[in-house]
Amino acid sequence: MNLFVYGTLRNTYDNPMAQLLRKNARLLGHGYVPGRLFDLGWYPGATYEPDSLYRVWGDVFTLTDDQSILKQLDDYEGIENHPDDEYARIDVPVQMGDEQVTCQMYVFLKADGQQTLIESGNYLRK
Repeated sequence: MNLFVYGTLRNTYDNPMAQLLRKNARLLGHGYVPGRLFDLGWYPGATYEPDSLYRVWGDVFTLTDDQSILKQLDDYEGIENHPDDEYARIDVPVQMGDEQVTCQMYVFLKADGQQTLIESGNYLRK
């Protein structure tokens, strides 16, 4: 299974969860999804919007142990399958060069126009 990450889980971060991901996954490369990226303080939130003119840039990993790692990442992202969850993990098409790859992505559910847009779409360049 592939996972698209755009914030604190990206390959260049060194927090414990980013390290866990790197240890249990293989970096396939970089890509983008149509959507908006928001600065939420010490972490970002991204929407997936197929018709958006904005792009969210990130890294694509292939997970080696899907269920164990996903459970830990879901906990990190606060996913409890509750209506108040800030994120949901869904399938999205990620553009990687000339190729489109289906990935899971943690999508921000609380975009309401009050968040600060990161216009570059790249959390590494906010």
